[in-house]
Amino acid sequence: MSRWKNTVFGVGAAFGLFAAAGLGLLATPVATAQPADAGPAIDAHYDDKGGANSPLGHKIGAVYAFGPDGAAQNYQGGTMIYSPETGAKVMYGAILDKYLALGGADAGLGYPVNDESDAPVAGTARYSEFSAPEGATIEWSPQHGAWLARGPIRTAWSHLHATDGVMGAPLSDTTVENGVYTQRFAGQNGIPVDIRWSAADGFATTPPDIATQLTGLDVSAPGAAPGGPAPESATAATDSGTSSAAKWWALPLGLVIAAAAGGLAALVTKAARGSHHSNPGVPGQNTASDSATARGKAAATSSAMTAGSAVTGGTAMSTATAGMRRAGAHLASAAERTRGMPRAGGV
Repeated sequence: MSRWKNTVFGVGAAFGLFAAAGLGLLATPVATAQPADAGPAIDAHYDDKGGANSPLGHKIGAVYAFGPDGAAQNYQGGTMIYSPETGAKVMYGAILDKYLALGGADAGLGYPVNDESDAPVAGTARYSEFSAPEGATIEWSPQHGAWLARGPIRTAWSHLHATDGVMGAPLSDTTVENGVYTQRFAGQNGIPVDIRWSAADGFATTPPDIATQLTGLDVSAPGAAPGGPAPESATAATDSGTSSAAKWWALPLGLVIAAAAGGLAALVTKAARGSHHSNPGVPGQNTASDSATARGKAAATSSAMTAGSAVTGGTAMSTATAGMRRAGAHLASAAERTRGMPRAGGV
């Protein structure tokens, strides 16, 4: 009897497992397929960063699916994360750990939009920007660690000059509860800043005077990257404007110098002619006078040409040199690349 019961129980259990599998109750989640171009894009950026000689070091394993539509590759010193919209970007150390701990791309932070970089702020700081629709930044400093700033609070932080401003570096992650965003920052001179935002009430801060600097701030779209570098297009436009200005003033200045030299030559010629008429009967005087006149005219013309050439040629050379520097700004020697390698955040 007991054997019969065991048999019936075994058949029932087997049927239950089969049914559960058929309904998907025991199915293992299937990883999202990685983009087809992820591997080549990651490898190309890895080579650009210096390959195994960079802080990334050697590869660990193979490229794998990451987030809703991205991919990633692990290395000894960090991770390269890729999406079709943001490309391949590098993350290291504490910033990478924070990003993964918060859920990464699966938690709505999006994908990194820059290689982890030095933040151009007072002291030492590192940051990574992410493609979250409301904006997201993780900043790390040796004094305060790695923290996330996002949404309207991140926009306010950026507006007030980020770590260099009155809010200082973040001391906690942005939290969101019932539409209310809150966060604490280090402030300046050891006085922390607490900030809160909601659609109904706007910004409120402690100390309260900081909120007055945020009156009317538009938070409908993400603010600029806090402390981020100026866009390359802006730099290029500035260089182009400088070059155009140099070309503009070089021509009239050259003409002024040439006119002055021509006037000097005319005076020399006139003086020579006066000398010729005042000494008509002295043998050889005309020849000497004419020779002096010719020498004066030649010298004046040469001076004018030299001066004009010095201005226009010097400007052209300066412009050409500046152009060469701009064109080759992305090139560096092995020693320069070694000096310019980014430090691993928090490592």
